[in-house]
Amino acid sequence: MPEFNFVYREYSDEETKIYEKAIKEILQNIKNGMSFKDAVENIQIDNKELKAFIEDDALKILIAELCYVSKIPFEELARMLGLSVEKIRQANFEMLEDIEMTLKNTFNKRRKADA
Repeated sequence: MPEFNFVYREYSDEETKIYEKAIKEILQNIKNGMSFKDAVENIQIDNKELKAFIEDDALKILIAELCYVSKIPFEELARMLGLSVEKIRQANFEMLEDIEMTLKNTFNKRRKADA
């Protein structure tokens, strides 16, 4: 597996507020019966990079909560959200990679601090 220099972008306080509000809105829109695409399109964010980040995170949150906690199969989640199973699988894979990189970075920081 290739080595990644994974760095999370630091967002401003304003961007953090926008992020938190948008995630809540997307999740509420889905609870209200919207498809994932419609729920994301319904939020108004001018910063395309931030909106893409929010969209990715919202899907990963749904996968974590519904597939891992509530045990809903990927196929059922895809149907519920109006997405392809491949999109769910890809987002799940990216989420697991994010977790792996975060754990590696945390472990490496601890090793350097202990050295």
